[in-house]
Amino acid sequence: MAGEPLTMSDDREHAEESNAKKEFGLLRDRLQHHMSPAARAHLQGAFTEDLLAETVSYDTPRGPLRFTILGKTSAGRAATLLTKQPATIEWIDSFAPDSVFWDIGANIGVYTLYAALRTDMRVVAFEPVAVNYFLLAANCEANELDGRVDALLLGVGSGRSVGRIETSQFKPGKSFSFKGKRDLPYRGRQAALILSMDQLVDDFGLPCPNYIKIDTPGMSEAILEGGAKLLRRAELREIHMELNEERQGAPAITALLDAAGFVASGRHAHGGSSDLTFVRR
Repeated sequence: MAGEPLTMSDDREHAEESNAKKEFGLLRDRLQHHMSPAARAHLQGAFTEDLLAETVSYDTPRGPLRFTILGKTSAGRAATLLTKQPATIEWIDSFAPDSVFWDIGANIGVYTLYAALRTDMRVVAFEPVAVNYFLLAANCEANELDGRVDALLLGVGSGRSVGRIETSQFKPGKSFSFKGKRDLPYRGRQAALILSMDQLVDDFGLPCPNYIKIDTPGMSEAILEGGAKLLRRAELREIHMELNEERQGAPAITALLDAAGFVASGRHAHGGSSDLTFVRR
């Protein structure tokens, strides 16, 4: 808790972290200023490959999960798997046996992985940003869950198109948007294929989900519009989404779900938005 004195163990850990930072700084200086480009590329590549393979493990109620660490944000997402959005964890824990879960906007896959720890679960994860998709796929491989997870490098929207998402491949684990973020703009643009939920089921044969999580800034309404048929299928039981209820598009999203037979049954506020669960009436 805030204000509590540091223990000797904390002091030792901080000292080790400080020493490691100094040693890493010396290594970077040596790579950048004392080696030829070819020698630097060889050694830097070897270090990077080794560090990516050194996964970090976190315990969960369903067993340990291992994460590939690339950047501070991905490390933070892994470390706060159970605490950042506890309502989402509780929701996943409530899934009926032998269910299909779609994780739309999976990022590095923390909720995909947690759900896939259940041996009776099939998960389809969608992530359009290349660097986040790499971490999603790597995390599935590291946990040997790629047999239960179909991870797709794909955006989900109102229909078939090619979109350009505002992003940076040098900011792994960050949340990005096809519409951009006024408070956190990125200079990079990445093209991505976009398909609707109805197209994914009707044209590509994906299994109808029983549960859908939607965490896609600025795209939620389009995603629901592209799932008009899917939303009316009895197999789809619940939709869990992060929504800022103060924003202009929130009433339209609620109206779309209401017209499809869904009603809000749970709300957990965090960080200026809410995790909302909609269940079929």
